[in-house]
Amino acid sequence: MYEVTDGHVVGTNGIPVSYSFLQPDSSSDTLVMLLPGYGYTNDSPMFRYTTALCLENGLNVLEVNYNYRDERYDSVDVSVAIVDDVRLVIDQVLQSHSINEYIIIGKSLGTMAMASELTRNVFHDAKLVWLTPLLKQDDIYEAILSHKGKQLVLMGTADQHYIDERMKHLEHLDLTELEIVEQMNHSLEYTGDTYGSLTLLESLLRTVEKFIQLK
Repeated sequence: MYEVTDGHVVGTNGIPVSYSFLQPDSSSDTLVMLLPGYGYTNDSPMFRYTTALCLENGLNVLEVNYNYRDERYDSVDVSVAIVDDVRLVIDQVLQSHSINEYIIIGKSLGTMAMASELTRNVFHDAKLVWLTPLLKQDDIYEAILSHKGKQLVLMGTADQHYIDERMKHLEHLDLTELEIVEQMNHSLEYTGDTYGSLTLLESLLRTVEKFIQLK
């Protein structure tokens, strides 16, 4: 069993950004923070089951539930909004919880906020999982290159943000693991192959689980 605390912050343009803090009965002092993508939310398969695995293994989970598809963001620069909104959520949560170890899992748009958070001392050695990062953006690429802690970069060759040259540079980083999946797209799936995508999902979950050392 676990306890769920729902909350929100007043984010960009006064728009509320909700979050959920999930705490299992036998929780540790480790917090897993989930920063989803633009359309790939915390209810999407990879995040939903990652949350379940973390709770089963006694890890606290913070789900940041921004929704930049809302029409209220039509005139907003989402790349700026997500950085500000995520920081507000994290600051509010950390004020009321004692955490010693951080694991950050970000996907796509979420990796923008992830890269920004790494400039803070508290996350200098956080364990990171970059799911389909926006590798074409220099700030995200540089954030991966400069991180001092353990990190996993997971991308598919059919992802429009995949850059072979940059991935090859990342291969030489200490404490960095790469998981390159042939023909996997930006949605963490194989296009036109439903059953293959389900098998892939299990493989990706096991990779992430092993990396964050749940078992």
